[in-house]
Amino acid sequence: MVVVEYLYEDMKKLVNLPLEKVVNGLSGLGAPSEYEPETKKIISELTPNRADWYSMEGLARALKAYYRKEIPEYKTNKSDYEVLVDAKLEKSRPYTACAVVKNLILSDERITDMVLLQEKLLGTLGRHVKRFGIGIYPLQAISFPVRYTAMKPGEIRYVPLGCDKEMSAKEVLAKHKKGQEYGYLIEKLDEYPVFVDARNKIMALVPIVNSAETGKVDTDTTDIFIEVSGTDLNSCKAALNILVCTFADMGGKVYQVAVKKKGETSLLPDLKPQKMGFDLDKANRMLGVRFNKAEAEKLLLQMGYRFKGDEVEVAPYRADVMGEIDVIEDLAIAYGYNNFKPTLPDFFHAGGMERKFDHLDDTMRGMGFSEIKTFILTNKEKLGRIGYEGPLLEISNPSSEEFGVVRPNLVSDMLDTFAYNKMKGLPQNLYEIGVVRGKDEDEKRLIFGMMGKNLDFSAFRGYLQTLGNEMKMDLSLKKEETAYLDKEISCAVLSKGKNIGTFGKVEKEVCLRFDIAFDVYICELRI
Repeated sequence: MVVVEYLYEDMKKLVNLPLEKVVNGLSGLGAPSEYEPETKKIISELTPNRADWYSMEGLARALKAYYRKEIPEYKTNKSDYEVLVDAKLEKSRPYTACAVVKNLILSDERITDMVLLQEKLLGTLGRHVKRFGIGIYPLQAISFPVRYTAMKPGEIRYVPLGCDKEMSAKEVLAKHKKGQEYGYLIEKLDEYPVFVDARNKIMALVPIVNSAETGKVDTDTTDIFIEVSGTDLNSCKAALNILVCTFADMGGKVYQVAVKKKGETSLLPDLKPQKMGFDLDKANRMLGVRFNKAEAEKLLLQMGYRFKGDEVEVAPYRADVMGEIDVIEDLAIAYGYNNFKPTLPDFFHAGGMERKFDHLDDTMRGMGFSEIKTFILTNKEKLGRIGYEGPLLEISNPSSEEFGVVRPNLVSDMLDTFAYNKMKGLPQNLYEIGVVRGKDEDEKRLIFGMMGKNLDFSAFRGYLQTLGNEMKMDLSLKKEETAYLDKEISCAVLSKGKNIGTFGKVEKEVCLRFDIAFDVYICELRI
């Protein structure tokens, strides 16, 4: 969950509503909220999909639609600002979306809110900076045209934000807090992504940290340049739209930037509403209700949509709306889940359960392991973190880069799950039985792993021995290096002399790529 805190008096300036209506309205929209009398703050808990609510301005925008049927229209102004994108970035972080916003009045509180909005976008929509990073710069400190390019680490020297002395790129990755946190994303590249202005001043090492000279926003700043740069263009554009709409709600005036790449020019941001087909009959069938067009139009207006003919207009800040089903969900939210009357289906089907690995499941659970289920689709970036360089079965038209290939193993998903659950107590024992894509065909695999402090090799090996005994398999270990395992504790698992899997301690550097600071042991077997 994402938590947003703000003073009720500040919210009241944006949308003049009684406290009770603000709290009840947000809760009704799907953002459970409560008021703390001691701090005079409202605390709202948000699901990660509603990135447009990560600021007080975004929540106020939702309340205006919910209570007053007000939907803002955002406009962009033409400008001469240009960003030139170098083709050298194609194999690293090739995309950027940029904008300029002027006439802002920034207080210390607003700057703090701006930083928090950035962090929330990076942590959710940006997948902890893997998809994109965000840079905001005082416009008066930079000269156009700006270049988004790549430079050799030895050529990059600047004073990073929060420091008072010049550093090389390698020093930034090793010594700066942000470099230590996100350096793994670029450290193996031959050339690092950077923004450079027309005077050849380095504005930022992307996606690590801005320059102190060109990237420090303070209360004297009125005009800003924004860049969202990364590996997924749609995500970059979505985050940029959320940012500029928020700044527009603060009173800013938005200007387009011409982003030029390979002879093509994109004028960004694009704040025109997206038109999407909407079948009211289909929505009624799915929800089990009978809304007429006027009723549906009123409810959708409450959720920020305009319903015209057989189309709805989706606001530019709605990064979560990917298809018609998302609009139907919002229709249900506006109607109110408590207003749906439960009914019994008018057919009967005797259900059943088919399990092919009951004994294996019983064995793993008996040893204290909890089962997980992850997606069969994954992405190259996640596999790259475990050093996988083998063949991949790719999706020809993926809807998202997050799910672009069929997984060749279960290891990266297991580490991802450990990372997600690292704050939920140690040690953790997890297992999964899942399908992967082998060399020529699909195959079933078992993976089990432990995460904790000072884990013992012999204890983890004991689980493998117990598994072998219970499954009546003769299992043995043979020392063999695997890319993601510690060289000293890396083994192949043998059964009747045949290699059926890997066993060992995950290398510390690999754990850090997944933001795991504990020991992890993993065993993956073909079954």
